[in-house]
Amino acid sequence: MSAVLNPTIEDDCTIAGDTPFQLACGAQLQPVTLRYALYGRLNKECDNAILVCHALSGSARIADWWPTMVGRASVFDTERYCVIGINVIGSCYGSTGPRSFDPRTGKPYGSQFPLISIADMVRGQAKLLDSLGVWRLHTVIGGSIGGMQALQWAVDFPDRVERCIAIGAAPLSPMGLALNHLQRQAIRNDPAWRNGGYGADAQPLKGLALARAIAVCTYKSPELFTERFGRNPNRNSEDPCHTWCCQKPWILST
Repeated sequence: MSAVLNPTIEDDCTIAGDTPFQLACGAQLQPVTLRYALYGRLNKECDNAILVCHALSGSARIADWWPTMVGRASVFDTERYCVIGINVIGSCYGSTGPRSFDPRTGKPYGSQFPLISIADMVRGQAKLLDSLGVWRLHTVIGGSIGGMQALQWAVDFPDRVERCIAIGAAPLSPMGLALNHLQRQAIRNDPAWRNGGYGADAQPLKGLALARAIAVCTYKSPELFTERFGRNPNRNSEDPCHTWCCQKPWILST
């Protein structure tokens, strides 16, 4: 496996230093730090920029999670384009989020961090691009929440986007909303929950793992599940003829 491509530039950008960053929910953040990564270089006109928006668990380091897409002679050819990743507000990969310190209290925001919308994420990205001198994007692309950001770019800043590619950004169905609720409850019911105020050494990992397992089930179609598993009971090398807890054979009465 080839080594992961490192960014040409990886840095932080602080916005809203003088004026608070207004959020859609009515709250404000000041200042706001955004972590970003550039692959390749901007040309003289600054019109060769491709913005790649990450999904929920992604980061600004695009090549870490989309390795075959970024690099020389790849889809996002770094010899032609400057490929930009920006970690969204509220993430845990360098941008201002719940783990950041609230300047009003001197303590991490934790559960007091305000609600962030897709529009908030995009407005923050636009301000960062302003600081880089990028006024128009060759392409904005993303999958899942990244796809929602790409669509928001096209809606809010149509004059700044030449091409918008949104992947997997369909509206969430009522069943999807219900499953999201169950995922949150799985995390909240973990004994280590502590109302979002946990530290690095005591996180609700079991609840998060269960929530993620529920989520993964929603990412795959019935056809894919049938193709991969069908009615095969042995998916993890376990013996289906033994109990899960004590590995004793089932006794079947006739």
